[in-house]
Amino acid sequence: MGRLLTTLSALLLSVAGFAAAGIAVPDIGASLGATAAEQSLVVSVYALGFAVPMVLGGRLGDLYGRRRLFLFGMAGFTLFSLVATLAPSITVLIAARALTGISAAAMVPQVLATITASTQGPERARAVALFGATAGGATAIGQVLGGLLLSVPLLGAPWRMVFAMSVLMGVIAFGAALRRLPDTSAPSHRSLDLIGTALLGLALLALMIPISQGGALGWPVWCWALLGATPVLFAAFWRWQLRLHRSDRVPLVPPPVFRLSSYRIGLMMALMLQSAFGAFTFLYAISTQTGLGWSPMHAALVLLPFSLCFLTVSIWSGKLAPRFGFRRLLSIGGLIQAALLSITAVSVFLQGAGLNSWTFAALLVGVGVGQAFMFGPLVGAMIAEISPASAGAASGVFQTTQQAAMGLGVAVAGGLLGAALAGSTAPTGQAYMSALAICMLVQAAFAITFALCALALPRR
Repeated sequence: MGRLLTTLSALLLSVAGFAAAGIAVPDIGASLGATAAEQSLVVSVYALGFAVPMVLGGRLGDLYGRRRLFLFGMAGFTLFSLVATLAPSITVLIAARALTGISAAAMVPQVLATITASTQGPERARAVALFGATAGGATAIGQVLGGLLLSVPLLGAPWRMVFAMSVLMGVIAFGAALRRLPDTSAPSHRSLDLIGTALLGLALLALMIPISQGGALGWPVWCWALLGATPVLFAAFWRWQLRLHRSDRVPLVPPPVFRLSSYRIGLMMALMLQSAFGAFTFLYAISTQTGLGWSPMHAALVLLPFSLCFLTVSIWSGKLAPRFGFRRLLSIGGLIQAALLSITAVSVFLQGAGLNSWTFAALLVGVGVGQAFMFGPLVGAMIAEISPASAGAASGVFQTTQQAAMGLGVAVAGGLLGAALAGSTAPTGQAYMSALAICMLVQAAFAITFALCALALPRR
């Protein structure tokens, strides 16, 4: 258990740090005199640095040892979090956040890859359940810690305490990893697919840059041009991977993993789940803080029961998976979430600007139950047939899909909010709540589709 918790520390740090930084952005802007575009870059460059090299990080772990890449990434994450803590200007802070994201891309793929390579059967199911619980719970942990630390300006400005938290946690996690983290790898040809790496990097940049910055920049022509180039670059990348595989060389992403129906369908389900969740978290933060005037701490505490429920049920689902199977749990989770999201959306719309915090928090608990039965079992279903030799690359593709889907969800949610508020000189709390309710209804539709996709997974 100690080894598993040590491994999961990378996931906890990367997600919690991202959530806490999002809450701290307004204070960063006031402290460093940053423009709105610069404030958005503090968040988006981390996401870009995290998502783009993720598959490469997983492949390097396969080749050169997952423990080595984990320690390298954790050291970089801690060091650049320290630079961010002490940043004298917004430019230095943005650069530090980009390098922190790249460091996270080295350590995070090793988490799921290590679980895949070192566990089997019920032990793997429990480990995957904790992985899902950590991924979901870390968001709330980051938001609550961020709210608390923003009220403790020990370093001259409240936002510096948020990054100082990452430094302290990183030092502790690095020390624990030195003592407890197992070393796994996938011995094969010591070669790296540099052409594939470049093509995948360009494709992800073409996708992620417009998604993360298009809304703030008013969607200029070059953003649409990059989005148009994205499928072409992905197609070129995949043709190159097939060419390497057929010639018995080592591609960045092994094509055989996509022959597994559980992995292919799982990626589509992850895309739906994460894009919907990304849209919800973005609209929730904007609607409650800007629309209703809640403080960051108030907004985080209302979301806390949802996250605690997600954490508890995710751990429990690890015990249920071997008994009931992934397909059944995923279908049940999708239907539960669809039902509770629909009820919550109606409640949010009817209450509007008079939204009751207690009622909202209670309804979100049920949503958390559904989401817990969706995320953890989905990860388990996807990695069930993955060989240890491909664990790092498969983990990197999965987590890159998650990051890109979250960014896509935020971009779409931003467009939805803009349309909802269009023509209003002084948007009211009701307008924000209406946008949030629509988002939750769309999320409910995605949850139903998710449940139907689960039925197409292998019965094993």
